[in-house]
Amino acid sequence: MLKHYSFTVSTSDIFVNVPDIRYSQKGVGLIEVMVAVLILAVAVLGFSALQMQAVKATDESLIRTQATSIVRGLAENMRANSGELALVAYQSEIAGTTTGAVPTCNSMTNSCSAEQIARKEAKASKTSANAYGVSLGVINCPGTSGFSKIKCVIAAWDDTKAEVGTDADACADVSGVYKTGASCLIVEAY
Repeated sequence: MLKHYSFTVSTSDIFVNVPDIRYSQKGVGLIEVMVAVLILAVAVLGFSALQMQAVKATDESLIRTQATSIVRGLAENMRANSGELALVAYQSEIAGTTTGAVPTCNSMTNSCSAEQIARKEAKASKTSANAYGVSLGVINCPGTSGFSKIKCVIAAWDDTKAEVGTDADACADVSGVYKTGASCLIVEAY
C-alpha cells in the first residue's frame, strides 16, 4: 500500500537565512571591470610593441632592397667596364679620393674613356645611395690579393661603416665575415 503525503511550501520557507543578493554583491562589478581593463591594457601594450617591431622590420627591408639595387647596378657597371684603370677609378670615386670634377663627356664628339665612364657611374651610384641614407665602399675583396680585378662593393646603413676591418662599426672583419648586428651587404664585382 502506498501512502500519499502532501506538503505545502511557501516562498518564505525557501529563502530562510539567504542573504539578499542585491546587498552582498556591492563592488564586485567594479573589480571585474578593473581586471578586464587591466588585461585589455596589457594586450594593447603588447600589440603596440609588436607594431613597432613590424615598422622597424619594414624600414630595414626597404633600405636593404634599395641598397641591393644600387650595389647590383654598380657591380654590373664594373663588370661591363672592367679595365684595370676603370676598376681603380670606381674605387677612388666611391672613396672620394679622386681629384677634379666628374667628366662631362656625353656626346659623340666628346666620347668618354673607360676611366671617365667609371667615375661617372660611381658618382651616380654614390649619389643614389646617399639619397637613401646608404654609404658605399669599394675594396679589394679579402682573401683575393692575387686577383686585382675582384672588388667587393659594400653598402652600409644606420651606424655601420662601408668597410671591412677591426673597427666595431665596420661591416665585416678583415677576413670578410659579417659582424654581428651590422646593417650592410657585400657583393663581389669582377
